[in-house]
Amino acid sequence: MHAESNHYAQSYEAELKSRLDRCVKFPEIFSLPPCMRNNPRAYVENPWDVASYVTKLKTLYRAMHALKRTTPVSDSLVQQYSEWLVPKVDELYAYMREKYTNLSVLSSMMLPVASVLGRELGRDHAITAKWRDEATELRFRADEQASHNVPDEDFKTYQDICHRRDAIRKQLDQEDQEDQGPAQHTIQYWQWFALCLYTMQPPLRADWATMSIIDGVDKALPGQNHLVLTPNTAIILIRHDKVSRRKGGAQIPIKDELRAVLLESIRTFPRSVVVPCTYKASRKALYLSYCPHKSITMINLSHLLGHAMASPDTKTPWSRPVQRLRAAYSTHIMSVPVSYHTMKEVAAAQRHSVKTMLAHYMVVPAAASRATKDETDTDTAAAEGTNRRGSPP
Repeated sequence: MHAESNHYAQSYEAELKSRLDRCVKFPEIFSLPPCMRNNPRAYVENPWDVASYVTKLKTLYRAMHALKRTTPVSDSLVQQYSEWLVPKVDELYAYMREKYTNLSVLSSMMLPVASVLGRELGRDHAITAKWRDEATELRFRADEQASHNVPDEDFKTYQDICHRRDAIRKQLDQEDQEDQGPAQHTIQYWQWFALCLYTMQPPLRADWATMSIIDGVDKALPGQNHLVLTPNTAIILIRHDKVSRRKGGAQIPIKDELRAVLLESIRTFPRSVVVPCTYKASRKALYLSYCPHKSITMINLSHLLGHAMASPDTKTPWSRPVQRLRAAYSTHIMSVPVSYHTMKEVAAAQRHSVKTMLAHYMVVPAAASRATKDETDTDTAAAEGTNRRGSPP
C-alpha cells in the first residue's frame, strides 16, 4: 500500500475508533475489530463473476462507443476487451477522471477495469498495478472524507423528525374534527405514514417502496420484498435489496408501535402494497393520484419524505431524505453508550454493518471530528519525520 493510501486508511480507522469509544460501553477494553479495518478490497480474477462489475463494464462500453445509456449491449461484445478496452485504456482513464468526480464512484468504476487488465495483461503488469493502486487510494480517500461527517445546515435530529411527524398527525386529527374530509385521502396523511416507517423502526433504504403485503411467509415470492402482516405478527421479508447478493435475505421483526400504525392504515385504506402510488412527485410539487395496488417508486418515496420534512419558512424539500433519516436514527441510538451487540442489531436491521453505520450514518460535532483528524495528521507527520531521519519505517 502506498504511503498516501496508508495515511488515509489510518485517518479513517482512527475516526472509527474514536466514534466507537464514544458509543460503546467499556471502551477501554474494546479495540477496533478486524472487520472494521480499512483493508484493500479483494482482487477479482474474473470480472464477469461480479454482477456490479458487469454493469459497470457495460456502462463504460457504451461510453466508449457513444451509445445511449438505454442501448442494450450483449455480454459477448463487452467481453471482447482486447478490442475496446485494452488498446484505449489511456483514453478510458481520461474519460473516467472527467466523468466521475465523486471519489467513491470513480474508485468503484476503476476496480472492474483493473480486474480486466489483470486478466488481459497479467496481475503484476505495471498498468494493472496502476489502476488497482489508484482505485484503492481513491476509496480510502473517499472513506476518510465520509468518516468526518458533521452536522450541516439541513441536519435534523431524530427528535426533530418525530416532532414533525406528530405535528402532521395532529393537523390531520384537527381536519377530521372539522369535517373537512377523510384525512387519509390527503397527501399529508401519506407524509405522516412514511415518517412512521422511518422513525418507529430502524430505517431501511427506500425498500419500503418495493414491498407488497401478504398474510403468511409461505406466500412470499422469490426475489421480492414483502410485509407479512397479521393481527398478531408483522415481519419484513427482504429478498432483494442493495446488499442481498452479498448478505443474503433477511427477516426483520416490526416493532409494536409501527405494527399498530400499519394495521390501522390498511384497515382504513385497503391496499396490497405498503406505500401505494399516492401521487406524482417532483422536487417542487406533489399531485394526488391514489392507486391502491400499485407501489410508489423509490424516487417518489424519497420526494414524499423530502416534502414531509420541508422547511416551514422556505417550503424547500429536504435533500437526500432517506440517507438523512437513517443518519438521524443511528446518531440517536448511539448518543448514549450501548453494547456492541446492540450496535450490531441496529446495523443489521438497517441492512448495513457497524463499520458503515459509524463511518457514514453517525453524525458527530465538527469539533470532535476535527480533533481526531488533527491527532492522526500529527501522528502521521511524526512517523514521516522519523522515517526521513533514516529509522526503519
